[in-house]
Amino acid sequence: MGLRRVIPTVFAILTIEGAMMIIVPIVDIITGYVPSYPFTLMSLILLFTGYVIVRAGYGGEISPFEALVVASIVWLLMPLLSAFAMYLDFGMNIYDAFFESVSGFTGTGFTVIPDVTVLRPSILLWRSMMQWIGELGVVVLAVIILPQYNIMTRVYLVERGKLTPTVITTAKMVAGIYFLLTGVGFLLYVLGGMTPFEAINLIMTTIATGGMSIYNDSVASIVARTPPVILPILLFMILGAQNFGDLRYLITFRLGTLFKSGEFKAYMLLLALFSGSLILSLHFVDGMSLSSSIINGIFHMVSGSTTTGFSLIDLGSISDVSKALLFLGMLIGGATFSTAGGIKVFRFIVAIKNLGWSAARMATRIPLSVKRSVGTESISDEVLMSVLGFIVLYVFTDLSLAILFSAVANTSFINALFEITSALGCVGLSVGIVSHTLNPAGKFVIIVAMYLGRLEFIQFYLILAYLFRKKVKVIA
Repeated sequence: MGLRRVIPTVFAILTIEGAMMIIVPIVDIITGYVPSYPFTLMSLILLFTGYVIVRAGYGGEISPFEALVVASIVWLLMPLLSAFAMYLDFGMNIYDAFFESVSGFTGTGFTVIPDVTVLRPSILLWRSMMQWIGELGVVVLAVIILPQYNIMTRVYLVERGKLTPTVITTAKMVAGIYFLLTGVGFLLYVLGGMTPFEAINLIMTTIATGGMSIYNDSVASIVARTPPVILPILLFMILGAQNFGDLRYLITFRLGTLFKSGEFKAYMLLLALFSGSLILSLHFVDGMSLSSSIINGIFHMVSGSTTTGFSLIDLGSISDVSKALLFLGMLIGGATFSTAGGIKVFRFIVAIKNLGWSAARMATRIPLSVKRSVGTESISDEVLMSVLGFIVLYVFTDLSLAILFSAVANTSFINALFEITSALGCVGLSVGIVSHTLNPAGKFVIIVAMYLGRLEFIQFYLILAYLFRKKVKVIA
């Protein structure tokens, strides 16, 4: 691994965070506050460093292994730099500031700030921007903006992959869709009854399936004040969790192609089935009225399954049955190539279909070749093994961290499993365990889960690659 290639690439990507940070003092000036010197200084340092590195050139094309290392480092450094700025700006505990920043950049939405309403508008906007840029992907903008974008392609492929022949066209397509949905969502939120400041913050965290809010009760007070706004919130949570390829078909009105997508159809079916199940559980098990069960069942299942994390009620008060249903929704998560987390619907479909494919082979005495596909996409042996391996790793990590969290946070296993699944899927829904009162050890476990979930365990693959690099035999 060449540090002369890795380090410049890391700092080049961090230039995007520097550009984001300058917005904080600008908003301070607009809203009548003293401009934030810590955010200004941090921004100038990152921008200057990035400029020097870009002018000096990079140390050559990075390897796939180095791209994994770059992605892992970037997703630790971005929250760390944000944490220092928040600590110097308004004196937030550095550990809690790091937790808040990891939650923001990973698109999770947990918060350990006791009262977010006391924060300046610029800091509230910063929290929303962390989620918005974090889920779009800092590397997406790095690929588009930096002139030497060709060396960013490997890092981009680590984070997201591509839908078009080249990475640069894919990045432009993704950014274009993201900006368009953000703009349209802002208008619909304002028309639904939100103030412009509420709308810009909440559409950023909605379309990013992040879930941070400018209020302590998530979006409950906004929905109570203007009930119709719940409809655009639901719509953009669902849109945010869709595959960008399917969103492209939707935006260009190629609905025939959209409805041929096996993942899209399966996701809509799962949302309907899980929402219906949660409605029944809230009504018959939790004793909610039918109307409240319908509203809360649909809203919270959509929020959990899209890994957005908005809430209307105290989830700590619902039954274990309802928690278990939300757990399943969060575990599966949203679509591939989206801002959502979780196992992803495509992997879930492949795993379920594999049961049928395996059963078909067992049911016949003669050798049988089964055509494996999801929608119009064929499933190769390599894809199948990768999917099953990832699901095993995901579930094992989820259960292991839940056991550890249950011990260090001194809570029941079902509550611990709910919180860890929410963190690992970058969801942000909570039954009340993750808050400013959580002990440092519990916060650390949640940070680890959020970090692992954001990059889908590439850190584990890095460690395994290092440990077994000399033991694996490659057959040409």
